[in-house]
Amino acid sequence: MTLKGLIGSNKQRAIFIILLYFIFAVTGSLDQYFFQFAVNGLSVGNLPVYIRWQLIEFIPVVCGVFILPLATYLFNAQIQEYLDQLRGQMVDHFYNKNDATVPQMQNYLQSNLDTLTSDFALPWVNVLSNLFIILLSAGVLFSLNWSFVLLTAIFVLIDLSLPKIMARMTSEASRKVMKNTSTFLTGIGEWINGLNELRRYHAWTILNKEMSSYAEKLEKSKVNQINKNCASNTINGIGNTLGQMSIAFLAGILFLTGQIKIGAALASTSFAFGIFLAVSSITSAAVKIKSTKNINQTTASLISNTKTKPNRSSTQIAQIEIKNLALKYPNGPIIKYPDFVINKGEKVLLAGDSGTGKSTLFYAILGKIKPCQGQIIFRNNTGQIFQPNLNRISYIAQDPQLFPGTIAENIVMFHQQLLDQVPNLINKVQLQSDIARFPQGTDTQVDLDKNNLSGGQRQKIILARSEVFADEIILLDEATSAIDSKATKQIIAELVHTNKTVIMIAHNLNSEVKNMFDKTIRLASQKENHNDF
Repeated sequence: MTLKGLIGSNKQRAIFIILLYFIFAVTGSLDQYFFQFAVNGLSVGNLPVYIRWQLIEFIPVVCGVFILPLATYLFNAQIQEYLDQLRGQMVDHFYNKNDATVPQMQNYLQSNLDTLTSDFALPWVNVLSNLFIILLSAGVLFSLNWSFVLLTAIFVLIDLSLPKIMARMTSEASRKVMKNTSTFLTGIGEWINGLNELRRYHAWTILNKEMSSYAEKLEKSKVNQINKNCASNTINGIGNTLGQMSIAFLAGILFLTGQIKIGAALASTSFAFGIFLAVSSITSAAVKIKSTKNINQTTASLISNTKTKPNRSSTQIAQIEIKNLALKYPNGPIIKYPDFVINKGEKVLLAGDSGTGKSTLFYAILGKIKPCQGQIIFRNNTGQIFQPNLNRISYIAQDPQLFPGTIAENIVMFHQQLLDQVPNLINKVQLQSDIARFPQGTDTQVDLDKNNLSGGQRQKIILARSEVFADEIILLDEATSAIDSKATKQIIAELVHTNKTVIMIAHNLNSEVKNMFDKTIRLASQKENHNDF
């Protein structure tokens, strides 16, 4: 988030907001300026003069009452429009780069942007409005007596130097809050995903312990952040108070020596107080703005290269070669794979006991896991090695991902122009009998909370989706595990008669279905310790 970006999100509105805050500062200055004439009239016992100036003073006060809420509303609208732009750029980054976990995305899109709103965007309006107050008040003070401006300027410079004392500490405190928030959300995701297993084994104690540990760290970092901000405000307040006392003392001397009237003495003190309060507000805002440095750098890194498009190569994958490959999860065993080649259009059954790395191999083909040894080689039709567009590889998992919308929209992934293909697709994946049970057919809304679709129905929808977008390679990871054997046989029969490359992980297939595949690659248990390499 930058000031330039905040203004640029809607320049016309930004200019109008600046004008409104300037007018609001003028109304406040006129109010205080007219006050001196009312006091002077009162000091000589002239009641009509006092009443007249009080009525005149009332006009800018009323104007300010209406102007400030309007300016505040428009500024918040400006912030929200800018946040929408930032969220769009960040989501674009996550979509194209796929380099963050869901909890991290939640932290970036919600917590970090909330912090930038409260500690970066909103403080800038304090800087703007108070800067106008300082300029107008300084002009009035100079007209009353130049010495007010000189003394005020000295203490203003002192106040402006105070934020540097606390800026580093407040920035570090904000960084810790950001880090612990991300850790907290990640921890929630990791433990809540297994909530059913925890219930099954009555493991409430460990869940409570882990959640309390994450929450305690986050709580301490937030308390530390508040303490640092309070300390910063205290230091600023001390400088502000000394400045106000000095101006009041000078005003008293000038009045007693006959250089200014009582009204001017009170008005000058009021204007000087206004300047110091404005400076204090600006310094507090500056500390908040500087405290967001780390969060802003993180946000900038997410939106800096959103214009870079992912690989959209149209070159077809003619061959996948697994060569001397070994994969490893952090703190997990190493899994070695035999060398093999899968050619374009082949239908391959990937078999093996649990733990032999079948699903892990799919993740590696999709680029989600990097090999610790060996290679996954992609070749084109001429036999040349190239880096393909991995988005053209369809991965269908045992627990498929659906979205809020209709069944038809989930099949065509919300591309309305493809809806006419849906009737043919549901027949191919044996979904027609399931659809017939729903009164609204393919227009039935997918309810993710109530889970109104069975596991088999969800898998069929994803299989139909893979047909829509003509992915050249399909990786099926137990993708028919919830579908009955008859429908599974028919679905596989449809797949093997396409020109697509199909690699399937499945258990409990009968010999007739297994014979539909061109070949079977069996993975043996070959886990080794990392030190064996």
